[in-house]
Amino acid sequence: MRVLLAALFVFGSMLLTVGAIDSAFAHGPWPWWGKFAPAAVMLCALVAGLSLFNRRGAKPRRRVQTMAEHIADLESQGQLVRETYRATRAFGVEEFEDEGSHYFIELADGRVLYLSGQYLYDFEPISDDPELNQSRRFPCTEFEVLRHKDRGYVIDIHCAGQVLEPELIAPAFTQADWQRGVPEDGDIIDGKAYDALKLERTAG
Repeated sequence: MRVLLAALFVFGSMLLTVGAIDSAFAHGPWPWWGKFAPAAVMLCALVAGLSLFNRRGAKPRRRVQTMAEHIADLESQGQLVRETYRATRAFGVEEFEDEGSHYFIELADGRVLYLSGQYLYDFEPISDDPELNQSRRFPCTEFEVLRHKDRGYVIDIHCAGQVLEPELIAPAFTQADWQRGVPEDGDIIDGKAYDALKLERTAG
């Protein structure tokens, strides 16, 4: 509707300009500038029309919510779960495609935490982009995982303590591994020790 009004405004302005010039010089030839005046008026009317009619009813731009505000909102709604861990060492598993990073993390109590997903990209070291370069931030000896209560996805990780450089990056999961069953993001493995898992993933 606003586009139609703007078009009518432009067309009407041009007709009025032509009519005014024709009326002023009805008994003689138009001056040289008369040939260019309608086009100039049409251009000015187009700019004014778009500005005028787009302003009406335009929705205000919504401010982008910061991560801290998003977390505060979820917490106020009871939709935030905080999981706190202390870790001693970790090893990674290579990606097969773009499913995200994979980490088996030995916890201080001897259990093993498995984390996997593209959200872990935010914590990986970057050394090939001057604008984005960063050192490794995760895994680390102390951290808190923030999850959405109902949907289960990770919102953020609060890192503390010392960074743990992965002991190794094991080969990617094979099709047979996926068929047998790979742990899900956030699973706690307490039936198999960290060293056994590492040997299992690195065995030829």
